[in-house]
Amino acid sequence: MARWYYYPGDETNVLEKVRNRVFRKPVPDFPKTILIETQFGCNAGCVFCQYPQLKDELPRGRMSNAMFEKIAKECAGRGVERFILCLDNEPLMDGSIVEKYAILKKYCPESVRNLTTNASLLTLEKVEQLIGAGVVNEVFLSVNGITKEVYEELMVLPFERTMKNLDAFCDWLRAHPDIKQNLRVRVNVVKTRRVAPEIAQMKARWEDKEGFELHVIDMDNRGDQLDMGKEAPLKSDEGDMHPNITCRRPFHTMVLTWEGQSVICCVDYKREVKLGNIHEQSVYEIWNGPWATQLRKEYLAQDFTHLKPCRTCKINS
Repeated sequence: MARWYYYPGDETNVLEKVRNRVFRKPVPDFPKTILIETQFGCNAGCVFCQYPQLKDELPRGRMSNAMFEKIAKECAGRGVERFILCLDNEPLMDGSIVEKYAILKKYCPESVRNLTTNASLLTLEKVEQLIGAGVVNEVFLSVNGITKEVYEELMVLPFERTMKNLDAFCDWLRAHPDIKQNLRVRVNVVKTRRVAPEIAQMKARWEDKEGFELHVIDMDNRGDQLDMGKEAPLKSDEGDMHPNITCRRPFHTMVLTWEGQSVICCVDYKREVKLGNIHEQSVYEIWNGPWATQLRKEYLAQDFTHLKPCRTCKINS
């Protein structure tokens, strides 16, 4: 949460300095999580994501392996805890995704290399290439619903195909107990009223039977870039939303689009608040630049003048 962060040296008195040291965290001089959109495009149409509404407005393309390697080199030895190759994209649609994860393992072997996927393209071939080869060491599965009706209404993907892939993945893990023991697998479900009645069944399926984690994620309005009124399954959720003003994302996570732009947050699909461009600056320079620093300090002061997505962001926690 944002209230846990501070900039050393900004304290105006001894009491504030003591409070910061005891109850808050200093803003790190390098991002702890780096989220990279390796290519634009997703095969799902999740109603709680702004991608289906904005996909025709955003630039399309793919990050080159050369640019990706530049980023990985700059992160080597800098204490990055986790890389997530997902933003406006389903990672498995990137034909060079295996090579990109291998690059991360080469330069940042100590970091978590996360695959966040809707699993509709998670074939056994991909499982072997990514997990069997050890280039991915954490898997988050986006699965919203346990029944065909709810799943297809929320994710707009073929239920049977995804479940077939997941069943095969579970069988593969059982056949590779050494890998399963060391692989974190989490099933993510976005909290909506439509899926709420199925959470208990999902827990029984994924936690109790398979030993995966089940994580219920608070839904947000994507910095008001998602028009919830256009999505019939979400209309009953609008009344549950309230301002989200204690977010840790700008202080913890760097978000890079496929074209190399760094944006303030993973919900800023429209690229409304840009921090810099990796083609012109290094990861360190962007993160510690005067503009990024100013924006974080404004957030801590609850001044959202230059932070439109933050100013209008709501969540149902």
